[in-house]
Amino acid sequence: MDEGSLSLPPFTGYDEKSQRNYHLALRGNSLNPMIDAATPLLGMVMRLSTMNSQTMPEHLFAQVVTDVQAVEQLLQEQGYEPGVIISFRYIPCTFIDEAALGNGWSNKNEWIKQSLLVHFHNEAWGGEKVFILLERLIREPKRYQDLLEFLWICFSLGFRGRYKVAAQDQGEFEQIYRRLYHVLHKLRGDAPFPLLHQDKKTRAGVISSSVA
Repeated sequence: MDEGSLSLPPFTGYDEKSQRNYHLALRGNSLNPMIDAATPLLGMVMRLSTMNSQTMPEHLFAQVVTDVQAVEQLLQEQGYEPGVIISFRYIPCTFIDEAALGNGWSNKNEWIKQSLLVHFHNEAWGGEKVFILLERLIREPKRYQDLLEFLWICFSLGFRGRYKVAAQDQGEFEQIYRRLYHVLHKLRGDAPFPLLHQDKKTRAGVISSSVA
């Protein structure tokens, strides 16, 4: 599995204007409208993984909450079922919390006080529930294809959930990841998998070829 094939440019400091431009640049190129809408959140989680308490901008938590709500609105406008949107929201909230809380930040970190999962779902930790959700979604892969592909992208970018704290079970995670890939591959056939902002013609097969 080659997680690096989906890596984003390294974080070199927070600048409001460049961050706003980055959000805009990532939209509009995915083969999956859910991933397209959520790509700014995925860009944020990659940056969170490189931040520390000194580089974390003030009020970042509130900004991410606003971003999550904006993506929800986009998905509503695109006609996704309410239940699908709630399930979708659970995944990036868990992924972003995992990145934000995994840096050993001080108690000044707002994520210590209130995580995204607490804010949106009144739950303290979703690392287990995400995989329960996956098992439910995978029973109807065609119906939930966009959501399953989004979860697969999150796994490809480093989201591990319960396996983040259970390193000895990485083999089990690999099996889950490969199973999800093959389910999605059956749905898409020879069509390329959706990526983030890479060129679809030249980059579409990078991850799929590394998992097959």
